[in-house]
Amino acid sequence: MMADDSSDTFRSVDRGAMSFAEGCFTGIRNSDIHGDGLPELPVREALEQLAAFSVLARWVDGAALDAP
Repeated sequence: MMADDSSDTFRSVDRGAMSFAEGCFTGIRNSDIHGDGLPELPVREALEQLAAFSVLARWVDGAALDAP
């Protein structure tokens, strides 16, 4: 999401993005996939979850891979 300049800001942004991605996949995606018999989400909740993944997708789309 930003160049690795070894700054505290870079480490915070990197850690935050990784944590957010893990949270989206474990807290939203996995619970929906593995939750047989769960009631359908209210529209507002579904839109909030979609918004979370939209933010994550925008971050991923704007990120660059640093080759070792």
